[in-house]
Amino acid sequence: MFAGMSMLDLIGMLVSFVLTFLVLLYVFEDNALFRLAIYIFIGAAAGYAGAVAIKDVLLPRLFGLQYTQMLLVILWIVLLLMKISPKTARIGNPAAGLLVGVGAAIAIGGAIQGTLVPQVTSSGDIFSPRLMQTAGFGQTIGYFFQGLIVLVGTVSSLAYFHFGAKPAPNQIPTRHRIIEIISKVGEGFIAITFGVIFAGIYSAALTALIERLHFLIETITKLFGF
Repeated sequence: MFAGMSMLDLIGMLVSFVLTFLVLLYVFEDNALFRLAIYIFIGAAAGYAGAVAIKDVLLPRLFGLQYTQMLLVILWIVLLLMKISPKTARIGNPAAGLLVGVGAAIAIGGAIQGTLVPQVTSSGDIFSPRLMQTAGFGQTIGYFFQGLIVLVGTVSSLAYFHFGAKPAPNQIPTRHRIIEIISKVGEGFIAITFGVIFAGIYSAALTALIERLHFLIETITKLFGF
């Protein structure tokens, strides 16, 4: 029944079976067993991520520093640890501020270089004259309408987040009528985008559910020899 399976593999299969069963109990109601399984998952994930960060990031970089650089890093870590207590939190504000500022700068830079600039470049490439010249008449019309949809979707979606309005006496500030019309079109594009994202998440969740149910059935089959 368990030919070719080591004791460690058997224990892992049984633990996976129990945890999967506990998570699926949430179908009936929120219960203590489901919360226990979630706590185990979160704890294991946090512990694994912390161990990887210490082993592969912190320790190699720390021991690769010079003596003065290591002292500066240790000082900065001590300042961050001061944030634990409300009495000493003010001492750690400079270190926390630098950490948040550098993180925000990296995130913004990554978003601009990795998302915004490639998206603008890809959208502009659709209107490239060279692309139009190398394509046939039918492909040219297709590229034109594709680029037009991308252009309208991008502009109208950005207009949806334009909240500038001129105040008027005894009236509620409202946006310009043209901006309001364009933002309504952008609202439709945003709704379609959220719908596609939700469909992708739902499909992935359904695939994971089917895989877990198949795992439960397969495990029961192996245990009872059906």
